[in-house]
Amino acid sequence: MSDNSQRVDFTRAAVQGTAVRYLIFFSSKLLLFVSTAILARLLTKDDFGVVGFAITTINFLDVISSLGVGPALIYHPESDRTSSTAFWANLIISFGIFGLAWLIAPAVALYFRDPRATDVIRILSLAYPVSSIGDTYGTLLAKRLSFNRTFLPEFLRAITKGLSSIGFAFAGFGAWSLIIGQICGEAMATMIYWNSLSWRPAFIMEMATLKSLLDYGVKYVGADIVSIVLLNLDYLLVGRFLGAEALGVYTLAFRLPDLIVLQFARSLSTVIFPIYTKMRGIPNSMARGFFMTTRYISLITVPLGLGLALIAQPFTLIVFSEKWIEAVPAIQGIAIYSLLLSLSYNAGGAYKASGRPQINTWTGLFRLSLLFPSLWWAVAVARSIVAVSWVHATVALVGTMVNMYVAARMLGLPVRDLGRALFPSLLSGLLMAGVVLGFLVLTRDAGPWIQLVGGVLVGGLTYTASLWVFQRDVVVDAIQVFRGVLEKG
Repeated sequence: MSDNSQRVDFTRAAVQGTAVRYLIFFSSKLLLFVSTAILARLLTKDDFGVVGFAITTINFLDVISSLGVGPALIYHPESDRTSSTAFWANLIISFGIFGLAWLIAPAVALYFRDPRATDVIRILSLAYPVSSIGDTYGTLLAKRLSFNRTFLPEFLRAITKGLSSIGFAFAGFGAWSLIIGQICGEAMATMIYWNSLSWRPAFIMEMATLKSLLDYGVKYVGADIVSIVLLNLDYLLVGRFLGAEALGVYTLAFRLPDLIVLQFARSLSTVIFPIYTKMRGIPNSMARGFFMTTRYISLITVPLGLGLALIAQPFTLIVFSEKWIEAVPAIQGIAIYSLLLSLSYNAGGAYKASGRPQINTWTGLFRLSLLFPSLWWAVAVARSIVAVSWVHATVALVGTMVNMYVAARMLGLPVRDLGRALFPSLLSGLLMAGVVLGFLVLTRDAGPWIQLVGGVLVGGLTYTASLWVFQRDVVVDAIQVFRGVLEKG
């Protein structure tokens, strides 16, 4: 197969895989978002905050839940011995993490100054042994670029989690409804993943293979530890200094930007890593792939992030009710943070596929050195979740610039090309923001439905028209890529 045809296949795989992954996430998270909107009316801010204690703890444990065995399985050549070793290693590690969660739960409750955290952490940690059985199957599907076959387990995970949580909330279980729903969702996904492949693990645990997996995985985990700290440090500090109710508001504020903006970038990152590993032998392919994915990510996440920041108030009033109006300024800051952070997700896939995942650790540590003192000021001095959100946005701006510069240098991509990749979306996004802001000012006395629907329509039309007028070649290029994918898909 020629280099050009390989590039076409990789482009098609990237577009199709990202579309499937985002469809999986968006459809499942849309269900979860609907359930969250219902739960926001059934539960209190305090309920969300208590569960936030548990989820924050579990997020930190997630980073060592497999010691990087999953990404290592993608990186290494596939064989039954490698897959079986990875399966049993995942299972053993998950039970170890489950035990660790039980041991540290009282200390975490002491940190958050809330004894309720002990029990919710211990019960939520049951998700580890439940989900570990299906993890290897999901990894093998990703390695084989069979992203479409992950739709059903992820979709049913979301449905089960949402319906279970709502049912138990109606029954009066309070914060426990969220915990029970999470475990039910993991159990459903595991059952479906188990039946997604005919492969079954052999009773094999090769020490040499395990060592090879862990050698790569530990490097990956180093980056993941930093990443998890970066993503959860705000929850730790808000929960400690501002209390359960403030954490509940902040947790809810994060839901929408995470759903709409960040997950698109995560979906592409999940897809691009196994594709990059197959591109390593083709000269300049990774540099070209990095340029194109940076452009396409920004074309989508820039208008989404800016638009969400602008319509946060009418959206919150309609979906969550006036009870959550204090979350609006935080949503706006987090939307900008999500936009900026999304632009650097692509770099992580390039580092991992190049066999240098430790670069993610170094760039993450740089961001952490800026973030920790800034967040400390936001919660200890300003004592505001709004300050927390805008601190995040500021640090994300600096961190993204550094991350993209490092990735471009590593791949041999001229830095000016990054500017060319981002220019179309930034220009059109700023024009869109100006028009939407004007519309909101003119309709400030209208109802939230008019502002929300009108703002979305005006923003979408302005952004599309701006791209067509000022960057028509980019639009035509994107249409040709997607047309080629559809014709060959």
